[in-house]
Amino acid sequence: MNRIKFTAFSLVAFLVPAAFAQDVFIAVDQFGYRPDAKKVAVLRSPEVGYDASLSYTPGSVMEVVDSATAQVVFSGAPVAFQEGAIDTASGDKVWWFDFSQLNTPGTYFIRDKADNLKQSFYFRIRDDVYNDILKAAMRMMFYQRVGMAKEEKYAGKDWADDVNHAQDKAARLFTDSTNAATERDVSGGWFDAGDFNKYTIWNGNYIETLLRAYMDVPRAFTDDYNIPESGNGIPDVLDEVKWGMDHLLRMQNADGSVLSVVDEDHVSPPSAATGRSYYGAPNAMSAYSAAKAFALGSIVAGKRGNTEYAATLKDAAQRAYKWAEAHPDSMFYNNKAEYGTKDLAAGQQEIDTNYTTGARFAVKVTSDFAMYELTGDAKYLGRFEATPDSLPLMRQYGSWALDQYRVAHDLLYLQYLGYKDADAGVKGIVQERFVSIFGQSKYIAAGLGHDGYRSYIRDYNWGSNSHKASSGLLFDLMAGSDGATSAEAGAWHDAAEDYLHYLHGVNPFGMVYLSNMGGYGASKSVTKFYHGWFTGDNPAPGYVTGGANSRYAWAACCKQYDADNSAKGCGSAANNALCYAVSLPVGEPHAKMYANINEGWPIDSWELTEPSLGYQTAYIRLISRFVKQKGVDIGEKFGSDSTDDVKPVAAPVPNLNVALAGNSLEVVSSGDIREIRLFDVNNRETLRWSGNARRVSLDISTLKPGVYAVRAVSGAKTVTRLVLRR
Repeated sequence: MNRIKFTAFSLVAFLVPAAFAQDVFIAVDQFGYRPDAKKVAVLRSPEVGYDASLSYTPGSVMEVVDSATAQVVFSGAPVAFQEGAIDTASGDKVWWFDFSQLNTPGTYFIRDKADNLKQSFYFRIRDDVYNDILKAAMRMMFYQRVGMAKEEKYAGKDWADDVNHAQDKAARLFTDSTNAATERDVSGGWFDAGDFNKYTIWNGNYIETLLRAYMDVPRAFTDDYNIPESGNGIPDVLDEVKWGMDHLLRMQNADGSVLSVVDEDHVSPPSAATGRSYYGAPNAMSAYSAAKAFALGSIVAGKRGNTEYAATLKDAAQRAYKWAEAHPDSMFYNNKAEYGTKDLAAGQQEIDTNYTTGARFAVKVTSDFAMYELTGDAKYLGRFEATPDSLPLMRQYGSWALDQYRVAHDLLYLQYLGYKDADAGVKGIVQERFVSIFGQSKYIAAGLGHDGYRSYIRDYNWGSNSHKASSGLLFDLMAGSDGATSAEAGAWHDAAEDYLHYLHGVNPFGMVYLSNMGGYGASKSVTKFYHGWFTGDNPAPGYVTGGANSRYAWAACCKQYDADNSAKGCGSAANNALCYAVSLPVGEPHAKMYANINEGWPIDSWELTEPSLGYQTAYIRLISRFVKQKGVDIGEKFGSDSTDDVKPVAAPVPNLNVALAGNSLEVVSSGDIREIRLFDVNNRETLRWSGNARRVSLDISTLKPGVYAVRAVSGAKTVTRLVLRR
């Protein structure tokens, strides 16, 4: 056998760009589908937007092909979406191809029988198809940790970094920055998004979402995510929660109040940051948010037998809640010149009374409910029961009272309906209105049939991917509610998974909206996003980006540019030139308002691509409902008889060899081989195999002579080899 050797850099260049540029006419979930799930590929012909010059009219028969045998295993006719109308959000004509009858595990692709060049990316069917994807999404939280070294054995060579922001242990009050007496330890926690700051209100939300994901489906989470705590007998999601929870404990004052924000120095890599860290004063919303996190953490710690930590968190919850109740209107505005806080962190963490209807009330009720769950005292339900119409649903009884902007409020209604101490009268009214409006709302259930990509949201705005994940979660929770009929439950459960498929590639770009997921089976995923650390084209895997934003536009100064006056517009000719330095999705159909960019002002790419722990945790809670449950129940320990299928995290890295032998591709490993993929010189995937075996022999007799890239995955090791077929 002859081999051609390339450098690692050459391999990356060979394997990434061509695949990303590939036009997608048949969009599938690139990770795959569960055997019993509804499976619908979306066929697209662009009519409006940047790709309108492309066109595709499907033939009368679509085929599903087994990638290992090249045999057609299912065929059927595509059905035109809305009788051939253009999908409003995307500007595409769309057809749906339902292949739900195929439930045999394997690796497949879809092709047009009349035009075999029109093929989908490869995908798998297996019951644990999303388990590794959940791990990748959870590992994003590890990369975002503040104050911890990202050792290569956990982070990977490309994303390893030394300890960052050790100066958090001596942060100062921003409004008294020269006073050494204000120094205190605010270390730990996570970078909030693409910026390196930490916000208490939002951190409380992230911890709540992770804990509720775990409480919903504890067996979805295992102890093998390859983070420093893996293998300690505790689900890694709880190890991650503790990292954030311990930071919140450091943010709490002796009187129960909780500091609002920490401003971090921004440098890439984060370990190079040496500037002082600053914190902001307490406010009520931070205390309420921390209280709910502490309360839920105490519940879980108690159920798992960690009584000491449970007691610590219960005390912290009670003190934070008591302080918030005594100071319900206390406010702290960061990053505002009129308050002397300009440049303290980014954005605004304070929830103003005029910010959104019911926003402050909702935070208080969320905290109330967590305290009720912790103590069992029905007095904590009183605020909601006295004024349930403080949230939009009860006050605005109509088809628009539910939409993507109110999912957090909607979840409160669902929680309330599940409480044994809920007032029967209030519960009856909420149940009747909530279920009725959900089923009727043109912005929720009734909107499903009006989206070509099967994942309706009312608006594509900043953070639309979060809206997709949250809407999917709401549908799945509603599918399990008492008010849903069996038909509604089935339809809503399928809808929930369709929102997941959108994020996995069933969208107008045919792109996985998680970063750098080639090692997890994706053929086309996000290659770049706005982040203070990952500035190039090789970000860490698993980051959920913001998504299409119909309101995106580069800075207003670009529109004022006058070529004859370089000082006008953005201040200089150089700044003005930045406005047009990259191709931007301005004026596109709403679902196409996205591009893989990491550019600062005046491009403002954070409005499109910036990740956020809010998006990430919403996605984690959704996908965790569809993984194969390999973990343990909430009170059990790993290592019991119920967890025989959970592999030890410290297993040795296997030897892995790839070779050509005549018309066979031979892959041999000392561990179980999970996946083999073969790419031609145009970076088109020509073969994919998945399973569990120590030796795999694949027939390549139909392959043309040439150079191919073979990527094989065994255990935690991925090997890429270039081979020459003569």
